[in-house]
Amino acid sequence: MAAVLGAMLVSAALVLASSWSPRPDCFDRAAFEKVVAKLPPPPIELDAYDSVDTPDKIGSCRILSSFGVKGGYIFYDDDSSGFDDSGWGYFPNGPDGDLGNGSWEGPQFEQIEGPWYNWTASW
Repeated sequence: MAAVLGAMLVSAALVLASSWSPRPDCFDRAAFEKVVAKLPPPPIELDAYDSVDTPDKIGSCRILSSFGVKGGYIFYDDDSSGFDDSGWGYFPNGPDGDLGNGSWEGPQFEQIEGPWYNWTASW
């Protein structure tokens, strides 16, 4: 009985972790676009992971850190869950499927609207 209960708890935790994404209710496109407009052009290198200076809060989203990556920017949600990172991304030409590097592994993207995406990455 304990083994079955343990398996159920692990399965439930995996389902919750895989479906976790940044709080979509805090995303304010206009607020994020004001921040992006002040940033330098995004890097073009595949393994780019360049820290960029952004506010700790964009709209009502709390930002842990922000980076320029190939073709865009990523913003880490300050409320990311323990084993997975998540946040928002700006990619005018869409995210490149090869964006993962040693610091940002296997990112998965879900388009919010236009060049804006939610992303999650596991390590």
